[in-house]
Amino acid sequence: MTRATAYALMVEVIINHRSGASDNAAVAERVTALLRARGRRCRVTLVRTGEELSAAVAQAAAGDAELVVAGGGDGTVAAVATALLDTQRILGVLPLGTFNYFARSINVPLDIDGAIEVLVSGTIGRASVGEVNGRVFLNNSSIGLYPAVLRQRESAYRKLGRSRVASYLSAGLVLIQRPPFLRLELMVDGVALARRTPLLFVGANPHQMASFAIPGDDCLQSGRFAIYIARTLSVARLWGLALRAFFRGLNDADDLEVVCARELSVSLRRRRVAVAMDGEIATMQAPLRYRLRVDSLRVLSGPEPPAAAAAS
Repeated sequence: MTRATAYALMVEVIINHRSGASDNAAVAERVTALLRARGRRCRVTLVRTGEELSAAVAQAAAGDAELVVAGGGDGTVAAVATALLDTQRILGVLPLGTFNYFARSINVPLDIDGAIEVLVSGTIGRASVGEVNGRVFLNNSSIGLYPAVLRQRESAYRKLGRSRVASYLSAGLVLIQRPPFLRLELMVDGVALARRTPLLFVGANPHQMASFAIPGDDCLQSGRFAIYIARTLSVARLWGLALRAFFRGLNDADDLEVVCARELSVSLRRRRVAVAMDGEIATMQAPLRYRLRVDSLRVLSGPEPPAAAAAS
């Protein structure tokens, strides 16, 4: 690791106005003021649509800022990270989303002032990211039940606002229905597997997996995906799985098959499939080809938490 004081004084900041429940216009003003007070020149762009986000990311990638900051949830951070992969540019994060798993994984505080402090005095390190059919994800990607939950969650957000309560409610509304099952032909690091499942989940972020006490940490620590395949379950057993994840984690769950892999190919009968990536949904052409891009992203990390806090 090297200290972040080596990066240029110009900082490009992209803030997604739709992320989280904060007044992100006020956040943009505070970020500008605090960075300039710390001697940084900065350009802060507030975006409201996917098209504006894409344009701002392209502008940042073509500019002269060595540090590019993504302000938003994990989907926004992934969009910015995509343009910085395998370059010398550094990704900074302002956690403005609902869960902020990637920010947590690189020890960025969830309060704005603490996150800005990391932007000026953090440590430069590297992070691995996942990729499916050319699209980058930082935490997870999945097919089956989870994309259905995300669609329901967006509806709940529109009615109830963005919150964890709305997120959990949307999961419950999906789980009360009989789950559709997918017949999958998998190629896992060259080994063929056939499975019938309501959910295939590909995890890339150790912090997110640890937050739900999901097994598979050995996969992630050895530089591989943790791939979770739900067994053929009834509605009642799906509810049991969800409740165990919420209340006490899944370390003892026998309803998930866990497979480690650097590369994964997923074939299924349908030609187009809804794929979830860091809370966003895209329709992709099968087969789905996953690969782990190891240490491909330079990031600004905060200090390691104290051992007692990390264990809590």
